[in-house]
Amino acid sequence: MSPIDKKGCFFEVRSYSPEDYSHLEEMYDGFFPKAKFQGMPPFEKRACRKWIKGLLEAGENFLAWQEDGVVGHAVLLPEFRKGDAEYLIFVSQSSRGGGVGSELTRMAIERAKGLDLNTIWLTVDAYNFRATRLYKRFGFQFSEAYKSESERMMVLQL
Repeated sequence: MSPIDKKGCFFEVRSYSPEDYSHLEEMYDGFFPKAKFQGMPPFEKRACRKWIKGLLEAGENFLAWQEDGVVGHAVLLPEFRKGDAEYLIFVSQSSRGGGVGSELTRMAIERAKGLDLNTIWLTVDAYNFRATRLYKRFGFQFSEAYKSESERMMVLQL
């Protein structure tokens, strides 16, 4: 059964497959705001394509779909020697706050457990309170080991 967002619309979350690539490009073409946090997603189209391909090659990728289009993308970038993974998530502006980010995060955490990882970590803009609330709901906690005025590190022990 597909989850329903807070607006009453069905959506689906699943692992990325190569035939999804053009839909993922479309999501990032319309993504707003670009390059706001740590330069991601890149503003320039060619750089953005290169960045997307790098994420697809290096990580475990998950997509949220709604009405035949991608509305969210989450990535685990595992570092198996350390037993951890960096987590990145991007949700289209029109789909934020509806539960898409929660489902992507839930799927990524389950996959990390399946990979026998011990820790998931991320950095978040210090003033992105919506994202911070999402991560806290899943058990992420702020790490005091990482200090920056503009961003915070959050860690989830699995």
